[in-house]
Amino acid sequence: MEIISVNITKGGCGKTTTVEVLSEILGKFHDKKILCVDADPQCNLTTVSGIDLMECQDHNLYTLLKGTSTLEQCIKHSTYYDIVPGSLLLAYADTEFNLLGREFLLKERLENADYDIVFIDTPPSLGLMTIMSMTCSTRIIIPTECSYLSMIGIDQLCTTISSVRKHSNTGLIISGILLIKYSQRNNLDTAVLNGLEKMATHMNTSVYQTKIRETVKVKEAQSLKQPIIDIAPNCTAVKDYFSFAEDFISTLK
Repeated sequence: MEIISVNITKGGCGKTTTVEVLSEILGKFHDKKILCVDADPQCNLTTVSGIDLMECQDHNLYTLLKGTSTLEQCIKHSTYYDIVPGSLLLAYADTEFNLLGREFLLKERLENADYDIVFIDTPPSLGLMTIMSMTCSTRIIIPTECSYLSMIGIDQLCTTISSVRKHSNTGLIISGILLIKYSQRNNLDTAVLNGLEKMATHMNTSVYQTKIRETVKVKEAQSLKQPIIDIAPNCTAVKDYFSFAEDFISTLK
């Protein structure tokens, strides 16, 4: 079972959308059994997956980590994948979970999951939920905009990855950096891409060949809480994600 953490410390870089669309594509067209884990207290992945947060108050990622729910009790079904819903209470994870070895909690809760791939949507921070996610993951995907602030976020993330590799997950692999909202005609995007490629080399990874263009259709589909691949299958971003899915699957072989 591959466990993929989608990480970057800056918000608005497409973590949730990447997890959602990649899970839809792999679930529908690649016959993969997918579980998504919403580790972000904002619970955006849960919402866009069509799951009512009010119906998940007794069984969610927070209660799973607390040990008051089993994994089976927490799993909800979306159209093309299963999901462990998030909880607003995850915002207090750093103080709530204070036992020795707490970074291994999520790994312990997912060890008996029967899925081909688990995707973890992480918060835009370097707190405990991010550390837990990295500790249990086999690989990381780093989605990012072409911006200076995003480069700073990746640099901070790189330091955390090094620490996790040293202390709790020596085999953690960075699958690659995925450019979001990319425009080849934008001179700034091209300049930042050059910088990101240098950073990727330093991190012993690469920038994915496929880049995701921006389109309003993605936000429209998410507002309807319907699968993007069904609502807007021909929009540029979805076509790009189909190409990225092929890139991603090739790295797992």
